Amino acid sequence: MNADTLHQAIAAARDGRRDDARVLLMRTLEADPRNERAWLWLSGVVDDPNDVKICLENVLALNPSNARARQGLEWLHVRVGLPLPPLPSPERSGGGTEREIDAAAFSLARLRAYQATLADVVAAPLAREAAIRSSPAPTSAPASRNASTPSPPPAPGRAAAPTGNTATSRVQTTSAARLASIETDDATLPCPYCAAPTVEAQRRCTQCGGSLLVRVASSGDRSPLVQALVWLWRGGAIAALLIALVFPALGTFLYQENPARSFPIGILIPAVLLALVALIGLSVAQPLGQRSVWTLYLATGLTVAGLIGALALVARPDAMIEVLERLIGATPLPPDWPPPLQSGVRLVAIGAIAAHIAAIALTVASYDDVVGRIERFRHIVKPSDHVIHYNNGVALKNRGMWYAASLEWEWAVKKAPRDITYLRALGLAYARLKQFDKARAALDRALQAAPNQPGLAEDRALIERLASQNKR
Repeated sequence: MNADTLHQAIAAARDGRRDDARVLLMRTLEADPRNERAWLWLSGVVDDPNDVKICLENVLALNPSNARARQGLEWLHVRVGLPLPPLPSPERSGGGTEREIDAAAFSLARLRAYQATLADVVAAPLAREAAIRSSPAPTSAPASRNASTPSPPPAPGRAAAPTGNTATSRVQTTSAARLASIETDDATLPCPYCAAPTVEAQRRCTQCGGSLLVRVASSGDRSPLVQALVWLWRGGAIAALLIALVFPALGTFLYQENPARSFPIGILIPAVLLALVALIGLSVAQPLGQRSVWTLYLATGLTVAGLIGALALVARPDAMIEVLERLIGATPLPPDWPPPLQSGVRLVAIGAIAAHIAAIALTVASYDDVVGRIERFRHIVKPSDHVIHYNNGVALKNRGMWYAASLEWEWAVKKAPRDITYLRALGLAYARLKQFDKARAALDRALQAAPNQPGLAEDRALIERLASQNKR
């Protein structure tokens, strides 16, 4: 009996009936808390990341060699921030290494709150199974417009992979459950644009041509590389201020050497320029520490320009002396000044080259920390308010990601099942994905709720035209 319940739960999960699957899996685990397969399937149909974590930990406690559970826990640690528990060694197995699995540890009392809202679901799986077994084979007649839409068959090579309906209903769990998707090809992911099956290594969808890569924003943790770059910019700004003070000092010495002449005002021009450079450096360091992308690009340009200037000074330190003589005008430099000044200019330029090279290296190393890493796009629906789900779907739709948008709008409809705007958007998204039965069902629900709503009848007719064109 327990095995039959587990098979029914797995069938419900594959069909996208997550609530049914969760109820049946809870029954299974109440009877057999050490059922590894039930814990693994349950990790894919619960909502809370902490519940997913407990499920996967229990799987590993029962079978330390379960790779999918390990991948799921590692994914939760990286993307959700849950602490990574000490993972048992795959070589350790047997009763001596397993900890006791208590179904109560999974907060069954809390999860029974799901059942309180599923009064019409608890008995549904058995009833559906019985109805399926007793019903005659389907004929070639077209299905009724109000009939429920069957789940499409799995893609070739994915015997137990989630279908479009399963993936849609499973989105409120973390993608750790997807990484640990039970008895599936872990590298198979739906395209966020058209829902076509893709593999991890793909950069573009072969069906619609959409890019499957996205630049992921960096976490809020402090980056040592970014902090080192910030302090390098601040140190450079302080160094520029100190060098700027040299020029007024030189002007003072020259004036003391020739008191009959006026103070060489021109020598203050390099001091002013260096003070501006220091101000820019301090201004760049502040937003750079906040990981501002435009500041990183600005800092890169300034660093390259400074490096070119430093290289020029190393090659021609005498050019600085010539510029200095022009700035002081009629006040001549003492004959013993040029050699030490050239040596000082060369030393400062060499130090500047080293600092600029270090800044370039840190800029390259911290680029991903500031701009973000390029990763495979995975849309995770986090249960929230229906308005947030709807707006998230609009943003995804504007990027052409109709499948990902449909996932958000499904949750918006789940939260507000009679909202015409949500049903209409979901129906059009289904039509865009060529899931016309689902599109009809969504628009029919909208028409039942608001038969006189302008535009709904036209949208319903449009879906029929698109469905007819698709059959040709």
